[in-house]
Amino acid sequence: MSQPYPPYYEPGAPPVQTYRAAAPGQGFAPLGSRLRMGFAVVVALAMVMFVSSIGCMSGAIIMNPDRPNESLMIAFGVTLVLAIFLLYAQIFIGLFWIYRVWSWLPDDQRWSKHWKGRIDPAMAAGMMLIPYFHYYWMFVIDCGICDAMDRMRVQYPTTRVAPKQLAIAACICQLIIPLPVGSILWLMFMGRIEEMTRDMSRAAAQFGQPGAGPAQPAY
Repeated sequence: MSQPYPPYYEPGAPPVQTYRAAAPGQGFAPLGSRLRMGFAVVVALAMVMFVSSIGCMSGAIIMNPDRPNESLMIAFGVTLVLAIFLLYAQIFIGLFWIYRVWSWLPDDQRWSKHWKGRIDPAMAAGMMLIPYFHYYWMFVIDCGICDAMDRMRVQYPTTRVAPKQLAIAACICQLIIPLPVGSILWLMFMGRIEEMTRDMSRAAAQFGQPGAGPAQPAY
């Protein structure tokens, strides 16, 4: 029987060795949580700045509807700019996390049934920056991560199931209510994926299976 290949392999192409050999009992590093913690801090600060800006504007108008308080209006402008800056910081942390997850996946798992062709880590994160196209691409990447994790559960046993429904909900809310609902759901999605990588890392170490991820823990 011929060996099956992911969609991006040409028919008849030789098999590609993607799993690195590991000594018996030696596993591979799971994803770290530092990026997720940074993401959580940035989301919290963005919410504080956003609420503060609304409070400053409301206070300035209530105090004097005809001539809003100048100091409060300046504070409104400063806090609003900070909220926007933090929102962009949140986006770039999320993109870096996607890059790290896609780098963690074995090479033969870097594909999605919603995209024809191989997806490398830079492509996974970089194409999120394309305006309007990113509305589609976020579903491709997030669902692709879940599908890859579920496929890997066969070799690296875990009782956890990839949170695909949560990923879809997070993507939808990112389009409708990005802050705070979309950000909170995305934060939960990040945590669930990181938990699965820890389970798979322990399974690899326990059964002496080859490692799939990086030699050192990812951020």
